[in-house]
Amino acid sequence: MSAPRGNRGRGRGRGRGRGGGGRGDQPAAASPPTEDRTAATNNTVQLLKDFLTRRYDAPNKLLNLSHIATDDEIRKSGMFDRESTQLKFFPALMIICADLLPTREEKEAAIHSVTLAGNNLPSIRVIRDLAATLPHIRNLDLTGNAFESVGVLKPWKGRFRQLEQLLVDPFAGEAWEEELVSWFPKLGVLNGRVVRGGADAMNAGVDGNAALPPVMQAPAQGMGQPVTDEQRQKEEMVAYVQQATNLKRDYAVQCLEAGGWDLNKAGELFTQSRETLPPDAFN
Repeated sequence: MSAPRGNRGRGRGRGRGRGGGGRGDQPAAASPPTEDRTAATNNTVQLLKDFLTRRYDAPNKLLNLSHIATDDEIRKSGMFDRESTQLKFFPALMIICADLLPTREEKEAAIHSVTLAGNNLPSIRVIRDLAATLPHIRNLDLTGNAFESVGVLKPWKGRFRQLEQLLVDPFAGEAWEEELVSWFPKLGVLNGRVVRGGADAMNAGVDGNAALPPVMQAPAQGMGQPVTDEQRQKEEMVAYVQQATNLKRDYAVQCLEAGGWDLNKAGELFTQSRETLPPDAFN
């Protein structure tokens, strides 16, 4: 028995599809050529490498990841303009960082400090991979973000075991400082205030058991004369003495000058004269 004409027509449609005659038989959209995808990937990798190169402050061993969205090249790429792209950008950035510094020793030698200031992040969801890639950092700046409570930082509890200095916008309520200090076993300076070790921190520093905290901020541009390496080093020493001893700046400078800008001698002088200093020498 012959099939109905209409059915025969539908049966032949498959054959016509191979010839490309039917409207419903359009070929599927072709995927981008492999070489195009490879080129796009290579461009992204180079963009991230260039960004890390621009943002690495070698003298201070500082990785400056502040105000990422305002970086000209990143802004043009759109890679940090919303959370969905940020969630891809930062992990990829950490992968490139790990590729450039493949061993733990290389990472520890190259990067002591990271600033993530001014990124207006509501949580650490975007930047969480920092703890996996650079768990050894000593100094971390998180100011200028939109964290509503100290609990936002809890995924990093106990992660930065070597962290000595932390900058963060103050949270509402009480006891948040104590909570942060309890999370990081070596945290000694929180928002510029000595929170663990007290005056003994000075002696720990001069004995070599604590590193000199670098200045955790982007260098000023176009303002006055360039800062020399010697001036930068002296400012770091002054800041360290202030943080470790709670001395006011003028007294910290006097202590260092009396010791010939030698931290060991300055530490000895402070220990010898601490009891005789007037109350207004301290903050």
